[in-house]
Amino acid sequence: MIKNIIIFDLDQTVIDSSHRNPNNSDGTLNLERYFKLRTRNNIFKDKLLPLAEIFKQVNTDDNYIIVATARNIDHDDIDFLKSKGLIPNKIISRKWIVEAGVPDAQLKANKLKQLFNLKQFQGKQKFMFDDAASVITKMRELGIVTLNAIKVNERLSHA
Repeated sequence: MIKNIIIFDLDQTVIDSSHRNPNNSDGTLNLERYFKLRTRNNIFKDKLLPLAEIFKQVNTDDNYIIVATARNIDHDDIDFLKSKGLIPNKIISRKWIVEAGVPDAQLKANKLKQLFNLKQFQGKQKFMFDDAASVITKMRELGIVTLNAIKVNERLSHA
């Protein structure tokens, strides 16, 4: 029986994929360059952050592990996660064509609310790790205990 639901973002939370996430001068993602850099070879250059170890430790029968990412996930991403021992029960991700303009926080909120309406998830304690302030605020509004992944990774790296 599931006791807790633990949700992990990917980029800058569990993995460092910054080498393939180019930003424009205003800080937004440069999608054209992003898709050029989004190759299997570059995905497998991603590095694990300290929260990846927590992911593995809490991935037990008592916990339901969800990856909630605003990026599009394909077989290369799944292969990378499996190769690193990061195997969630569920992956929630963006469908580029349909959800391209949906802000990250709203995308994750919509998909998680839909999932949490299922009977087996109601009344369960929910925890989340994310690096984006907008997502952290939105998840807390939904009653999910949400920790800032940047701060958690910093503390874990000094432990």
